[in-house]
Amino acid sequence: MAARQDGFLAKAVIHPKHVDVVNGAFMPTDEEIAWSEKIVKAFNDNPTSGVVKIDGKMIDKPHLRAAEKILALRVR
Repeated sequence: MAARQDGFLAKAVIHPKHVDVVNGAFMPTDEEIAWSEKIVKAFNDNPTSGVVKIDGKMIDKPHLRAAEKILALRVR
């Protein structure tokens, strides 16, 4: 959903039948959850590091914050 990609966390709906569809669109995908768990684990394994390398990519603290937000959304 474009709204989620733009940083929105919710959307107002008028009809109750739309609630499940909208909630589903704002929930993180399994792929996003797996990515987030990998990043959080890497930083937990290296607590003094500001940067970690995952799958050949440099991952830093902004990525960690994004991953933590994604993981927080899955329990909503």
